[in-house]
Amino acid sequence: THVMVTGSWDATVKVWSATVAPGETVSIDREPVAELFDADSPVVCVAATDVLWGGGTRGMTAAVCAGCSDGTVVVWLCHDDGAKEVIYKEEPKRGGGPCSAVAWASGGTVLFAGFGTGRVVSYSLQGTALRPLSRLSVGSPVQCLAASEENLLVGCSDGGLRLIPVGDGARFDSNPRLWRAVNGPSSPSLSSVCVGLLIPTTTAAVAGRRRRRVFCATGADDGTVTLSELKEV
Repeated sequence: THVMVTGSWDATVKVWSATVAPGETVSIDREPVAELFDADSPVVCVAATDVLWGGGTRGMTAAVCAGCSDGTVVVWLCHDDGAKEVIYKEEPKRGGGPCSAVAWASGGTVLFAGFGTGRVVSYSLQGTALRPLSRLSVGSPVQCLAASEENLLVGCSDGGLRLIPVGDGARFDSNPRLWRAVNGPSSPSLSSVCVGLLIPTTTAAVAGRRRRRVFCATGADDGTVTLSELKEV
């Protein structure tokens, strides 16, 4: 059983139970397992992760985050027994723009959020407390985020892709790397980004000391998709 989270224009967030059967047939229950009404404006983005609760005595808990059009960030804990609670609500800041992207990382203990002003913030989840850790501006409205180990990839409306090194305690390096116009010379706004690792597993590859490869895919508003390999230099 899996969990799917949706957010909508009426400021509601819903958690659904989804099952993947043999042959990868996906079925979703018609009624949500939880409905969350604590947002105050249309929901722009959502992200969820599983966290152990009470040392595992209470089972798995879903940590659900929603970013809203007024800049609000809301985080809930949804427990297996049906209980749900708001553990964090960041009120909107004047001129702060919408919260346009959220992503969990590090096994559900770190949350990243990007905003329409170009601001990016990291948070730490410790028990029932979520606290902001680090923030910086990337200079262009944030459209999408993807976390990969010690880096955060940020896609922006100017068509540029930023790579932010993330240090100990989920704190940002103040000097992100910028790749301009990654989806073509017209520099269309980036609407999605994902990152994946290709790790050598065969005996020959390991013996040859082949290094893992990191790939990044970006989608843009003009319908283009670009696949890039990220290499250390």
